Amino acid sequence: MFSLKDKLTFININQDYLKYLHDACPEVYYKPIGYENKPYLGILISKDNAQYVIPLSSAKEKHKSWKNIETDRFLVYEQCDRNSISKNAICKEMPDGTTEHLLSVIDLKKMIPIKDGLYMKVDLTHSDTDSVEARNYKNLMNKEYSFCLKIMDSVIQKASKLYEKQMKTGRVIPFCCDFKLLEKKVQGILNALDTEFSPATASPKSDSE
Repeated sequence: MFSLKDKLTFININQDYLKYLHDACPEVYYKPIGYENKPYLGILISKDNAQYVIPLSSAKEKHKSWKNIETDRFLVYEQCDRNSISKNAICKEMPDGTTEHLLSVIDLKKMIPIKDGLYMKVDLTHSDTDSVEARNYKNLMNKEYSFCLKIMDSVIQKASKLYEKQMKTGRVIPFCCDFKLLEKKVQGILNALDTEFSPATASPKSDSE
């Protein structure tokens, strides 16, 4: 069973490390450009002290057909007035007449192991020097953070079930990262990579997953 290390944290991950994992398991989210600011949430710790984080991906049109909670994923959303937000916003009209603005997606199948020294915590506090773009992005991230706090117990429960089933049976379901393989790759990784990592400047997520 996973547990949460300290409090819920958003992090950015060393790109060389993501590429290293992606080369071993193509299901790991990675692109050469645009993933510097991709947030991951965690940090989850297994009973064997393996540390895991889960990617937070931008909402897409296809996600409108998804349920808010599935066995291995969650939609992150806010209740809204459709007329008060951008016409490009991804929204779901609910049966009760309310509207949900989809902010992002938590896909447990894409969680990956992490080690200290390979990530930096995302600073969600506003600064007088923030650009308009950075301020808007932090506003979004704070909404996502608040939502994730409310569902974290369920996230941990479902992540634990997915992880433990794969580790016990050895069966990797479609579109899921191979956790055992990735954990092997992580061994000694700090000696294989240049782990100097500076926090990325807050800017909108740019991902295709």
